Amino acid sequence: MDILHELELFIDDFNQNNNLDFAIDTIRIEFQKQYKQNKLNEIGKWKKINSKDKKIMSKLKKRLTADEVTSAYQLERENIYYYNSSTPPKYRHATLVIFGMKQYHKEPPKRYLITKILSILKNVSNIDICLDIPHAPNIEALKRYFDLKQYINKDGIFTDTFYINRPDIAMIEKITIYNKALKNSLEYILWRIEAKAIIPNFRFLALPLGELKELVQIAKS
Repeated sequence: MDILHELELFIDDFNQNNNLDFAIDTIRIEFQKQYKQNKLNEIGKWKKINSKDKKIMSKLKKRLTADEVTSAYQLERENIYYYNSSTPPKYRHATLVIFGMKQYHKEPPKRYLITKILSILKNVSNIDICLDIPHAPNIEALKRYFDLKQYINKDGIFTDTFYINRPDIAMIEKITIYNKALKNSLEYILWRIEAKAIIPNFRFLALPLGELKELVQIAKS
C-alpha cells in the first residue's frame, strides 16, 4: 500500500468537491526501533543532530519537554528526522517526522524517500494538514468561535502566530495560524492555517476536513 498516495487521494477528493486546497505539510510516525531501525539505515545516512541545532531541535523543544527526547537523528540534509523517546524501555521507542512538504522557498523532501520510509514503517500516527490563503485571516471572527491564543515571544512581543490548543474537533489536536510569508521571507502575502490531525487507524482512514472547512470559512470571512 502506498500510504502517501492514499492520504493525498483522500484529501484531493475532498478538495475537488469543496473548491479547497488542503495539503499535507508534516507526517509523524511512532515506531519500535528494534523492528525498523536496520531498514531505515539502508535508506541513507542518519546524522545525530546537535542539541543547539535551531532548525530541528528548536521544533522539538517547543513541542516536547527535555525529558521526552533522548537524542535526534536527521536523514542526510532532508527535512526528515527521528527522535528517540525516553519512554521505557529506553531507546526502543522513536518518532519519525517528515516536515516541510508544502512550502515555497525551497524544495520539499524527496517523494521517493517519503514513500520508502512509509513502506518500511507501514503506519502514520498523525499529520499536519495545511491551507494557505493570500490575505490575513479574520482573527476577531475566529475568537468568537474558538479559544484563540496569540503567541508572545521571549522578548514579550506579540507575534503573527495564533494557536487553538483545544479546538473541540474530533481527531484534531491543535490548530496553528501564522504568517507564512514572514516565516519564510516570501515577497507576497501568505498566511497558513495548519491542523494537527490524529490518525487512530490508517486502514479506516477518516479526516475531519468538513470541520476544518468551516474554520477556514470563518478565517476568510
